[in-house]
Amino acid sequence: MSTTIDYTAYEYGGIDVPERLKEIRAAHERLRAAVAEITEEGAREAIHLPGWTRGHVLIHLADLSRAFARQARYAAEGRTIEVFDGGRPTRNRRIEELHDRPVEWLREQLDEGLTALEEAWDALGPDGWERPCEYRNSPLFATQLAWWRESELHTVDLAVGRSSEEWSTALSSHVVSFLTVRLPEGLVLTAEDTGEEWSTAAEGATPVAIRGSLLSLAAWICGRPHPAVPVVDGDPAAALPELNAWP
Repeated sequence: MSTTIDYTAYEYGGIDVPERLKEIRAAHERLRAAVAEITEEGAREAIHLPGWTRGHVLIHLADLSRAFARQARYAAEGRTIEVFDGGRPTRNRRIEELHDRPVEWLREQLDEGLTALEEAWDALGPDGWERPCEYRNSPLFATQLAWWRESELHTVDLAVGRSSEEWSTALSSHVVSFLTVRLPEGLVLTAEDTGEEWSTAAEGATPVAIRGSLLSLAAWICGRPHPAVPVVDGDPAAALPELNAWP
């Protein structure tokens, strides 16, 4: 595999492609098992994401997995194509139009999407992750990272067993690194259990320190529930700062 991209970089979770793909495969199996237990009534239940039900999550994951599979197939041929035909408006419209379809149909759509993605990624050559794609105008590797996040975070959103407490250290570290742009200026996050730090403070300035376990920091910065909440150092009763928009 080419070394143009440092696949084991700290901001990517510090693990290599095979280990990351192994985590993603495990996430797929958890998704398949979890979705098999969702009833019609359960698919219509609201979740903590504003305005979304489990059905919204299922069709979103089904469509995104297919879209990323298409990115891989085109990249392998030296071509690029937009992530969704018609762009993000099409993506949003499909979610709203299809989220209330029968749960069995949603289940089939997701399984087909996961299978398509697995097959497309299995067919990549050793340098396939460096090929350009339309997703964020980045190398295809960006879709691997994005799907790692999407599959794990949305499994938590389904609220069918998987929680943020079970995320891997690698994923949690990557999530915080990726979402540091959500932090307002003048902060420093410290993971008390791993010693990792992320700062948006100007050099020489005294930052506001926020502390917590790595998992609690990851859950907070991505807006997912966790039993422990990070605290502002020196004032545990202080409110955590409002986060910026998702990148």
